Amino acid sequence: MTMPDRIYQRTEAGLKALDDSSSVLRPEARWALGLVKSGTHADTVRAGMRHYPEQRVVDVLADLESRGFIKSVPASAEHNLDFTGNFSLAELAAAAKKSRQ
Repeated sequence: MTMPDRIYQRTEAGLKALDDSSSVLRPEARWALGLVKSGTHADTVRAGMRHYPEQRVVDVLADLESRGFIKSVPASAEHNLDFTGNFSLAELAAAAKKSRQ
């Protein structure tokens, strides 16, 4: 299974679980929860947990979401991680040409 193309956000319950040192979270779940802020792409979590197999990261995110510690929405073009979706080569060339004049 590949990483889901989703955007994650920590919930209030997730914040409390992260702050609670006596929480029953497993170390990898605590690590993933710490990586999730507001608007965190699944690929960002995967990169932060690069020593874990991808399937384990998928399972941890699914578990955290089912327990209400995070929530997610499908990623869209506005969440494009490399920012190329909003650029036009012609517009960039025109802007570069204009700045040289």
